[in-house]
Amino acid sequence: MSPANDSLEAAARTASGVKRHPPFGAPYVFALVVIDGDDPAGIHRIARPETILGRGEGSHFAIEDELISKVHCRIRIEGPVCTILDPGSRNGTFVNGRRLAPNVAQRLKNLDEIEVGSHRLLLVTGRARARTQNAA
Repeated sequence: MSPANDSLEAAARTASGVKRHPPFGAPYVFALVVIDGDDPAGIHRIARPETILGRGEGSHFAIEDELISKVHCRIRIEGPVCTILDPGSRNGTFVNGRRLAPNVAQRLKNLDEIEVGSHRLLLVTGRARARTQNAA
């Protein structure tokens, strides 16, 4: 086992000795920040392999906007890679001002701006540093 793996293992143990499971995506973190819309201070952490943005009950990130379809777009996470797909929404999905082609996934990067309906979202992503044993 390498020294890096040793420190990761030590950081994953709690005081009671139970091994803690890292959160989804670790060590990568993905979040959508609302910069224009109903909740301009809203932050939505992406915490699953696929997140559905839309108006429907099945949406993970529900946005009440008549310009948004029930399943407007899907954001997928695979390790450090984040992609967005518009399954053919009524009014389209825009990334950095460009309309996505329906059913064609596009890779996203840190600080990409996503526009759905009258809402603008900012993708914030990064890699968290491993905890050290001395961290509080």
